[in-house]
Amino acid sequence: MREHPDERAAAELERQVRNVFQASVDDLDAATLSRLHRSRRQALDAAAGRKRSGWRWTAWAPVGALAASVLAAVLLLRSPSETDAPAQIAVTPTTADLRQDPLELLAAGEDIELATEADLEFYVWVELETADDGVG
Repeated sequence: MREHPDERAAAELERQVRNVFQASVDDLDAATLSRLHRSRRQALDAAAGRKRSGWRWTAWAPVGALAASVLAAVLLLRSPSETDAPAQIAVTPTTADLRQDPLELLAAGEDIELATEADLEFYVWVELETADDGVG
């Protein structure tokens, strides 16, 4: 099988890079080589230490899962049941409540002192704008 020109060029480039790398390694002095070997050894020892310390996490994972399960069971058993809790009635406004006359709301005891004159002008504007839409 014949090599393509791109494959031959890639192989030639790889050979040249290897030669340049080997030449640069051969030119290193003893102190640099020693420092590189020490750094490599420290990196390998650190990686081996991480592998050994990994067992702690895997040993405690089932214990943590068991503790979480027990906590969930306790919370479920101690939560108030339907018979213990007072009945909650959801109050939602009906359409009749929403379409009350503003005078009825005022007569019911609404506190009008909180509204400023600008607010009242806004309410008048809203009523005029929505009067054409049939809302209100």
